[in-house]
Amino acid sequence: MDSRVQPEDEALESNLIDDIDANGYLVVHSDSDVEVENIKDFEFEKEVDDDVIGQVFDTLGDTYDFYNRYAFVHGFGIRIRSTFKDKTTNEPYRRKYVCNKEGFKDLKRDSSKGDVKRRRELRTGCEAFLMISKGKDGKWVVDKFNDSHNHELTVTPTKVMKHRSHGKFHRAEACKSLMSELSQSGLKPSQIRKVVNTMKSPCENDVTSKQCADILAVERKQYKGKEFYGLIKHFQDKLIEDRNLYFVVDLFEDGSPRNIFWADGRSRDAYIKFGDVVVFDVTYMTNKFKMPFAPFVGVNHHRQSILFGGALLENEKQDTFEWLFKNFLKCMFDKYPSAMITDQDKAICNAIQSVFPNTRHRYCSWHIKKHETEHLRPLKVQYSDFEELHKQWVKSNTIEEFESRWEFLCGKYNFQSGSWITEIYKQRKYWAKAFLKDCFFAGMTSSGRSESIHSFF
Repeated sequence: MDSRVQPEDEALESNLIDDIDANGYLVVHSDSDVEVENIKDFEFEKEVDDDVIGQVFDTLGDTYDFYNRYAFVHGFGIRIRSTFKDKTTNEPYRRKYVCNKEGFKDLKRDSSKGDVKRRRELRTGCEAFLMISKGKDGKWVVDKFNDSHNHELTVTPTKVMKHRSHGKFHRAEACKSLMSELSQSGLKPSQIRKVVNTMKSPCENDVTSKQCADILAVERKQYKGKEFYGLIKHFQDKLIEDRNLYFVVDLFEDGSPRNIFWADGRSRDAYIKFGDVVVFDVTYMTNKFKMPFAPFVGVNHHRQSILFGGALLENEKQDTFEWLFKNFLKCMFDKYPSAMITDQDKAICNAIQSVFPNTRHRYCSWHIKKHETEHLRPLKVQYSDFEELHKQWVKSNTIEEFESRWEFLCGKYNFQSGSWITEIYKQRKYWAKAFLKDCFFAGMTSSGRSESIHSFF
């Protein structure tokens, strides 16, 4: 990672941190003289800094990635020429990266093999290189750099990809660009992985979901700060009109934004009146910030959908949801919802149990039926009476009836351990009518209202 920070980014970071108190809340300055940049047309661009000497990196890997990106943009490949190590500790303190056309092939060694067909000579004795040294603080600094090549540079991206250093497909700029475009279309890392792996050449290693997520996280962090800052300033301006507006920002250690939650005065008032049932659902990165959008939705006495609040999240992990639910509760005057409807996300379920231990949690019925169609089709095809018996089991009115019918199904069809139907049975208190009929859900059984809010935004 390049440790240098551009001047405009320094100003941005300092303003952001100054507006946040020790508790992590934004402090409102009515007479703030901070100017907000017009960020509507802001677009992230991959740029490589030509001022190479003096660049500082945390690791050797960061240095390699930087020079390899530089090489990709300028049309050549690289390799490690030599590494100097301390004789006592065997720790590297100096390394030299060179153009892949540096030096010449050893013809004497080849001649000893007899009449063997030699490969085409590709090296030209190019003298381009980058030299780094390790400082006392443990960081690596570029102290020598030569960008003079004695050969033609590759001008087309498809040909640049043929250089061996760019053959690590997930690190290649073309692959990163493709991942970025797919991410902007709203695809998850697991879906992006499938698309990318179908397009790569057979000789390349498969790209993993984690590699996709890591690359997108780095890209998102590089440009998210400015747009997030604009959103925060928007909320600060709105506070002048609505003194009951609530918003809170979660930050990384370096001061860059991670999560944000907000609710205006009208939403907070609506929650006090109609907050018995909350529908919570997450849509994945279908917004300009490339972050999961998570609205809290309810229904009023006219059966109209109402918005209680919204959030942009860094990820969909349990600790992120716990942070969100705790701030939602704080925003809503510590009034716990009586019931919540969500999809079958384990992280959400665990977070609800942790933050809202007395809230009745229900799985979205639409998602349950969708999974039934996918997983129970073989049983319906194999057994003509299974569909009717399964329907009777699901619609059982009492817990005793539900359990007795389950035992009958198990005995008749001998379900395998670990199958979908046995796993969904273990979670019966979250979806079965017999376990939920004593709780008020305002006539809602699915997260459809939350999904309609997604389309509105």
